[in-house]
Formats: sequence, C-alpha cells, structure tokens
Amino acid sequence: MPGENLLRSAKSSNEWTRNELLAFNIGVKDATTAAFFNAATLPATSVSQTILKNLAEPAGPLSKTDQNFFIYMRMAELGTSEESAVDDFAIFLLSMLDYDRDDRVLCSRKEMSFYMAGQLVDAKANVVLINRGFYLLLVQEDKVFSSTSASWYHVHNT
Repeated sequence: MPGENLLRSAKSSNEWTRNELLAFNIGVKDATTAAFFNAATLPATSVSQTILKNLAEPAGPLSKTDQNFFIYMRMAELGTSEESAVDDFAIFLLSMLDYDRDDRVLCSRKEMSFYMAGQLVDAKANVVLINRGFYLLLVQEDKVFSSTSASWYHVHNT
C-alpha cells in the first residue's frame, strides 16, 4: 500500500495535506461516465434541458427550479468568504436530483463522532445525506486546494 508507512493522525480536514490523503488511502481518479456509474448508458434524466445545455443562465423566462439552479451556482462560483454558498448549491443540486427521497434527508452542518486513527473525533460536515441514521454521502468544501471546489465523499457503512 502506498500510504502504509505514513503517520495517521486525527485532525481537521482543513489541516490535511496530500500526505494525509495518501496515508488514509484517499485518492481521486478520473473516470468516464460509463466507468463511474458502471453502466454503458444512463437512465433518462428529469433535469431540464435548460440546465443541461447552458453553462450560464440564459436570457428569457425560466422555471423556478432552473432559475434557482443558476442563482445557487453563480453564488457558489463567486468564491466569496461565505461558506454557505457551496453548501446551499450542493443541497439544492442533490435535492433537484432526488437524492432526498424515501427515508433519505439532506442536512447541513451535521455534527458527528467517529473513530479516526484510533481516536474518537468530532466533525462537522458541510452537507450530509442520511438514511435512517446512516451517513450515505458527505460533502465537504475543499478550503485547502481550491477556494471554490467541493469534495464529495461516499461513506460505506459496515
């Protein structure tokens, strides 16, 4: 393993460096759409063509969902010191894509405790998708490597 001899310590994610990512065997890999979803074709989407075909808000009347999408996206892209802009966009996007269906809910600023490097630590994730008390998806804004990017972590419960 590449990070097997690296020191693992419990510390806040905004203090992590690339060494911590390596030590905890966290990596980012490019993948095609088919490889990422493990499917040759994706199901039809319910997202509007206005969102899918435009990088910026087009002129003319828009549905409420389309208008809100472009407003939230623009606020998140501004990269101001307001942390909630990226969180608000992530929650809106996940809800728009129907992640919060059935018994799943989206929460912001969720406080949680878990073991890291043999220590019980407390953390606060920017956005969490929860199903019956289990964390399914964590969104943490990346404040170290890029001021306007968000990191998406899928959590497997064992």
